[in-house]
Amino acid sequence: MKKRMICILLILLITPALTPITSQAAVTPYFVLVNETLLPFSESTMPFIVGGEMFVPVLPINVFRELGVWAVGSDDFVRLFRGDRYVDFYTTPGDARTTNHDGLILRWPHARSVGGRFYVPLRQVSDFFGLTFQIVEIPDSIIPERPMQAVRIISHSAINGPTAVGMNRDGIRSAFEERFVPPQTLPGPPVVGDPPSPLPPVEPELPPDYSDVTIYLSFFDLSGGSAEQILDLLDTESAAHVRACFFVNSEDVFSDPGLIRRISGTGHTLGIWLEEGTFEEYLKISAILFEAAKVRTVIISASDATEQARETAQAHQLIFWDSAGSVIDDEAPSVSDITATLPRESGARHNLLFLCNEQTTSVLPGVYAYLRTNRFTIEKITETVALLLDPQNDE
Repeated sequence: MKKRMICILLILLITPALTPITSQAAVTPYFVLVNETLLPFSESTMPFIVGGEMFVPVLPINVFRELGVWAVGSDDFVRLFRGDRYVDFYTTPGDARTTNHDGLILRWPHARSVGGRFYVPLRQVSDFFGLTFQIVEIPDSIIPERPMQAVRIISHSAINGPTAVGMNRDGIRSAFEERFVPPQTLPGPPVVGDPPSPLPPVEPELPPDYSDVTIYLSFFDLSGGSAEQILDLLDTESAAHVRACFFVNSEDVFSDPGLIRRISGTGHTLGIWLEEGTFEEYLKISAILFEAAKVRTVIISASDATEQARETAQAHQLIFWDSAGSVIDDEAPSVSDITATLPRESGARHNLLFLCNEQTTSVLPGVYAYLRTNRFTIEKITETVALLLDPQNDE
């Protein structure tokens, strides 16, 4: 009898840890920001907290998607992956576990299946994929008289939490009012006297719309070792229509022809970066480029040999793209430093030319989030654009 009681007691102690949380867990009304982007304020994006751990949804809405972390799965299994790193979550009763790409079982809080949504522990997933997160108080100037917070998940950003919240103040306020503030009831008609005056129409405050301002994204010097990460960002689902121009030299093509083929194969433009600015240099790089990726380009650019490259283009029917004033240098500019240089006037055009280095991978997500939030038009440099536009004059 004692053995039987001990077995029953052990079963009761073990079973709750293996049972996925269902309807008893309620989401917490946090706003969720990814870098500088505010996600919809709904149960599908809100986290919930269990035992002091914050869990965030990855199916059907994946809050990590814009950070380049993908999610696939079913009702009781999800895989999160980026590149060749992945982590598998199982919530099957009796087999709840978490493993990584090396097959190791991770001592993480178990993933949760709640109301048709799949949640994973935020702290552990962030550490695994090199992300960070922070909890930010919503100031009274945005939501008065009710304490509210935002959880902000970050890949790389030079903008602090309060600034990111401030950039989304209108969206946060309107989402809060839509969910929590009851509609005002107008008083009934007066019994005697003149009819009431009609209420003046309330014009909604719209976010900035700079869709008539065109921003060109371009990159050069692939030797920094960050081109793959930059391509990963540009090729995520949220950036599916964002294409850029990559200027390459002979060393770039020699060292990694597969990378050059990936750039071309995913719809980006290739240009030639000249160090000496001569036609002979162009012919040499052009031949190497065609051998590696079967791509020919007539777009050239340069920094130290700008005038020589311009003369080469004029003499040999090439298209010179003037990079003067466009280079985002390696002096660690912040996202706000970069976005402050963007024009706002209608019809303006501006080129952002980045080195392919770690600094670019740290600021590019924030720059892209800012461009998308403010609805700038993002285009790549092409032969047609380069012929119609002299960026030195337009900037």
